[in-house]
Amino acid sequence: MLAAFKNFIARLTGKKPQGPTAQEDELCCQGVVHIAYRGISDERLYLSYSRSWSEVRYFRSSNLRVFCAGCRRRLL
Repeated sequence: MLAAFKNFIARLTGKKPQGPTAQEDELCCQGVVHIAYRGISDERLYLSYSRSWSEVRYFRSSNLRVFCAGCRRRLL
């Protein structure tokens, strides 16, 4: 998400957008994440603990929040 913001600012200033760096691509804590998402019918916030990073694609993107399981850093 930070890389997307940097690319947006670079496009506004007329600079060439940079590709993602190795540090931003690297997942911390072996790719285990906690996923917070909104329910379809009731819009309540639900948590799914200890999921793999590849399982994020199965969740609806509306108000999706993904946190690293080890350090609790927000990834998405």
